[in-house]
Amino acid sequence: MLTYKAKLIGWLLVLGMVLACVPSLATPLPPADPGAINTFIAQTVNAASTQTAAARPTSTHTATITPTPRNTDTVTPTFTSTVIFILSTPTSLVIPTFTIVSSGGSSSDNYACQVTSVSPANGTAFGSRADFDAIWRVKNIGQKAWDRTQVDYRYTSGTKIHKTAIYDLNANVPKNGTADLIVDMVAPKDPGSYTTVWNLYVGSKSFCNMSLRIIVQ
Repeated sequence: MLTYKAKLIGWLLVLGMVLACVPSLATPLPPADPGAINTFIAQTVNAASTQTAAARPTSTHTATITPTPRNTDTVTPTFTSTVIFILSTPTSLVIPTFTIVSSGGSSSDNYACQVTSVSPANGTAFGSRADFDAIWRVKNIGQKAWDRTQVDYRYTSGTKIHKTAIYDLNANVPKNGTADLIVDMVAPKDPGSYTTVWNLYVGSKSFCNMSLRIIVQ
């Protein structure tokens, strides 16, 4: 049995004999042009580049999203109308209110006093031109009684809101006794704070200072 190598050699011998008997039919090839070869190579490279570019995945443009600031609403305050009723207040009757100033005490002077209360209280408000009575309650803390014919009380300083500037005592006041000294007064016309000062006198000597402050609205 022939081997594969022997068969191959036999076939090659037969092929050579056939080719020797057949006239040459092939047209001789023209000599190779070096420029054509370069052109073919360049075309091949370009074609390969084109195929590579076509094979690349198409890039997709990703849109850049700019965050939108949150809409912050400005709260507009809601105003509620408030109706204010202004009522005129007529001048009312002022009820005297006593302010206790002090109590007790004594003096070695012949004539001395202690104011124990005042009405109306200091700082009481009045309407313009309102009538009222000022009342000082005083205690005789001196060594002598107050003789109504020798002792009186008078306006001394401050605002003149009195109707009469001097008054006599209604009765004698013994040692350690008390008396209410009343003055008829009228509030000034203009708003403001007003103070009036009065004193007890024996002859020309004063010995008891009394004051009152009011407010005119």
